[in-house]
Amino acid sequence: MLKFHPLKPEELESLNWNSHPLAACLPKGFDPAEALRRHDLVLTLFDEDALIGALVLNHTPTDGKPVCAVVETAALLPAYRRHGLGRMLMALAAGAAAEHGIWFLAAQVPDTPEAQGFAAAMHFKQTDWYGNYLLLDLSDVEGMRHG
Repeated sequence: MLKFHPLKPEELESLNWNSHPLAACLPKGFDPAEALRRHDLVLTLFDEDALIGALVLNHTPTDGKPVCAVVETAALLPAYRRHGLGRMLMALAAGAAAEHGIWFLAAQVPDTPEAQGFAAAMHFKQTDWYGNYLLLDLSDVEGMRHG
């Protein structure tokens, strides 16, 4: 059974991120404890008791630009990809942003066909607002649909 769950500080030690198989999918130096200290939202995805995915969402200064939440990290174990679970993590992140009155998600997308394809399918677009970040307008619900 799948379970989406915001990570709590008391759960950090039991997950042992550095030796977990998901660590190979996360950026080098990823530190969920630091993300929680910054008050970022760390969404986790479990299959039964096994951690299979994570997404980190934080806020960015606007400097006169639209307020956005930044997807700092998004990762799923390879065996769980292409089943809509990444979309579900993004939908939860979008919901968390919208609850705080934030209507844009931003992400720096790795230059791989898989990551670029996922960003395009979610309708992330290049804008002049944030340089090398792609932006998702949360009023564009089409990107949140599967298929």
